[in-house]
Amino acid sequence: MPDQILVQGWWGSSSARKVDLFATFAAGSIVFQVALREDLTWLGGVTALVLSFCLAFGRWPYGALLLLIAASASPVFFVEVFGWKARPEHFAGVIVVIAAAVWRMRFERAWRMRRLDLWFAAYLGINFLSSAFGSVDPASTLRWALQNCFAVLFYFLIQFLVRDVKTLQRTFSILLGIGLIESVYGIACYAGHQLFGSSFGVQIGQYLYDVAAPYGSMYEPNLFGAYTACCSILFLSLYLFDGHRLQHLAGFLVTGFAGILSFSRAGVFALCATATYVIWKSRRISTNKRTSKLALVAFACVIISLLFAGSIGGVIRERFTNLYYEGLADDTAIARAIVMQEALLEIPGHLLIGRGTASFNLSFDWSRFMPEWAGDKTWIGNAPLRVLHDTGVLGLTAFIGFFVAVWLKIRKTWKSPSGILVGLWAGTLLYAISFQSTDGTILAFTWVHLGVLAAAVKLSVDSKHETNLHTVSAG
Repeated sequence: MPDQILVQGWWGSSSARKVDLFATFAAGSIVFQVALREDLTWLGGVTALVLSFCLAFGRWPYGALLLLIAASASPVFFVEVFGWKARPEHFAGVIVVIAAAVWRMRFERAWRMRRLDLWFAAYLGINFLSSAFGSVDPASTLRWALQNCFAVLFYFLIQFLVRDVKTLQRTFSILLGIGLIESVYGIACYAGHQLFGSSFGVQIGQYLYDVAAPYGSMYEPNLFGAYTACCSILFLSLYLFDGHRLQHLAGFLVTGFAGILSFSRAGVFALCATATYVIWKSRRISTNKRTSKLALVAFACVIISLLFAGSIGGVIRERFTNLYYEGLADDTAIARAIVMQEALLEIPGHLLIGRGTASFNLSFDWSRFMPEWAGDKTWIGNAPLRVLHDTGVLGLTAFIGFFVAVWLKIRKTWKSPSGILVGLWAGTLLYAISFQSTDGTILAFTWVHLGVLAAAVKLSVDSKHETNLHTVSAG
């Protein structure tokens, strides 16, 4: 007992406090030295991974949906894993698959694919078929087919997670929220370059040698322009069809500004074309409401025009005038024309099943045209041509078949369309236009959009949910 009292007394003494202080200082010094001499960037990755697991398993299914949509909007980040560039969307896909499997075993809730999903299931299968039997290097194309599978997986995960109108409402809100955050981030990156000369989140010389185009957390400026422009169309559809809300108009302004700021010709043209389409679709709204809403939209367009009257507007005008006056003599147009011509020459040899996923990298070398680009990998920018080259007529038929099937279904609801359906369909048209020059179907954000579109279509054609779908985007 005396010994125990003696020990307890020592722990409360000033000597013990001095030892504690010395030990804390020593431990801090060691951690500081390790941080200076060792690469501890993996700590950030581990922290992000743990947080992602917590998000996916917490508040099902909204945490998983947030993880999928946020990861799909961040393809610029990656880590090397056994020679593969593993992006956030790859990790997010695996985490949500694990969470979905656990949830499925716990609640034993069945899920089956609809006819609409079979088109993309067939497209995936043809990717592996062509990569195995139509490729000159099956090992490489099968690996790329697996990477492509991770992107398409997001479509099926969205179908698994979104099964009712309430979940669709939350998913659409998350989609808009992430798009707005990405737009603000891209604008901030551009402002940082103009004010402080930073190069974070911008690509200098993408279009013009002295112009910095923002890409935010997307892969490159053209895709940033397409993504933010699509979000702008979603906001515009909500404003015109389902609720006279100023936050929808503000979202349209911010995301539209970001889309134009990308300086992507295809993105700007697609934004103008699809915005016109959405406004035309809103003509069935009662005259008073339509007049007031279109007046505000027109005012927003005027504000955007004023914002681009300066140097930003000058860059956009120069990009379009270069294309008009120079045509195929424009540097960007020349590069794309070369890629398309070479891809077209390779298609007849494997017309039925194609040459394998991303197989163009195996046969094309820029050294024949631009020696300074020798060894650079490239992909076919035109989405339909890329699908035809990689998967042949069978793959292209399966790919296009999905959109035909969607159109046949949503055509039934056009007499009383909801903002969510009009927006998602118009966003799909925007991607169809912008992906003629820069293909985004190889990344997950496109498949997230198509997944939400398919979920909305399935709910809208169900008579039990048709009325409720109008409250989704107004909520």
